[in-house]
Amino acid sequence: MINGDTTASAGAGWRRIVTAAMLLPVFLGLLLGLAACGQTSTGDGRSADGGEPSFSGPYAAEFKRTYEKAPTDLARNILKDGRITQAEVQEIYDAYNTCLEPYGLQASWSVDQGETVGQYRGALSDEKQLEIMDDCQTKTYAGSVSSLYATMNRNPDNINQETLARKTYQCYAKYDLLPSPISEDEYMSTMNTVNLTDGSRFEANQRRWHEFFGEYMSATYDGKPNPNYRYDGESEKGRQFWACNQDPLHQ
Repeated sequence: MINGDTTASAGAGWRRIVTAAMLLPVFLGLLLGLAACGQTSTGDGRSADGGEPSFSGPYAAEFKRTYEKAPTDLARNILKDGRITQAEVQEIYDAYNTCLEPYGLQASWSVDQGETVGQYRGALSDEKQLEIMDDCQTKTYAGSVSSLYATMNRNPDNINQETLARKTYQCYAKYDLLPSPISEDEYMSTMNTVNLTDGSRFEANQRRWHEFFGEYMSATYDGKPNPNYRYDGESEKGRQFWACNQDPLHQ
């Protein structure tokens, strides 16, 4: 499971909001070189007769589903060639920000930071901010495009998500990153969110994961400064922890 490092930004009134949908997305800078090359499915994503695109490769189904549900020409044009680049993620986030701007909100997204949303004007409640963000995500599909990009970056062969979660645990164990002893099965039952459809259980497991690995998080699950924060992304353990989350198959 990937959770977010919900650090407070230097700018007054800014905060990082990390949602499960973003998969968010806190990856190390050492992996940006891979990300910058763009993520792609096999084939060019175009039909022979110039009609609806056809997709192939490990993420063909995901591209097809996302393309068919995409609400804008911009989102469809990004997806139709079966490839997503970092520049295209930025382009669709520009559209997302155009939607957010009237409410005094702005967002940024990067493969190493996930999504950061800040309120630079006004005083909206957290609940209202999330309502506006959800509406603008629905209108632009920025979250869906960036999520697909990030997922392909982490799991290019699209292996079974439960298998990937177990590999992530095994990577933690291999590099002695577990803060306290926990078996693989206990980890999967109490902290993994793969295939969970019950919202309360999903959030409970997500919170437990964040709190269990709190020494790698600069903020608590609720966004407050974390007094137990020990390993940032520049430390050896911090780098390895996020590398295990980013690419557990190749550590």
